[in-house]
Amino acid sequence: MKDLGEFIDINKTRGLPRTYKFNQFIRWFTLIFAALAIVYSIWLIFNKVDSDSSKFTQFVPFIIMFLALNSFLRNLFSLNKVKLTHEMISFHYLGKRSVNILWSSLVKMELNDSKRKMIRLKYIVNDVEKSLDYTLSFPKPLEIANSIAEMVPQIEFDEFMATVVITDKEKKDFLTKNKK
Repeated sequence: MKDLGEFIDINKTRGLPRTYKFNQFIRWFTLIFAALAIVYSIWLIFNKVDSDSSKFTQFVPFIIMFLALNSFLRNLFSLNKVKLTHEMISFHYLGKRSVNILWSSLVKMELNDSKRKMIRLKYIVNDVEKSLDYTLSFPKPLEIANSIAEMVPQIEFDEFMATVVITDKEKKDFLTKNKK
């Protein structure tokens, strides 16, 4: 990692509180466009499609509605904003409740190697272990992972996350190398 220096003491250099957001223009444009496509396909079904229409004309509005609804729901319920403060990390969504995780409750960070690559955070609330997944396609995933590791030095990593997150040894080596 040639730009290792930008991730060392990231919370001190970038400051807290800090917020990472998905591009709001893209998010809202997609939501509005998908809603308009759903309304248009419903209008087509009730006003332009009848028993004399071809099979293609009968099925196309349903395909449009399915694709638009899929896009709408995906953008509505996916992660919209991550906020790091001195006390906790907060995950905000448009269509569901936010999740706030205290730094002291985090126990493990691992890669969820499913169809969509995600980082899984395991944390304990009221003696119950819970997990939260956020996608690697969210903006600046390395900064967020290194910020979490810096705020929670006792956190456990799986094999992949241990190679991604900067360790104390790597920090010391980088700092001694750059002092020369």
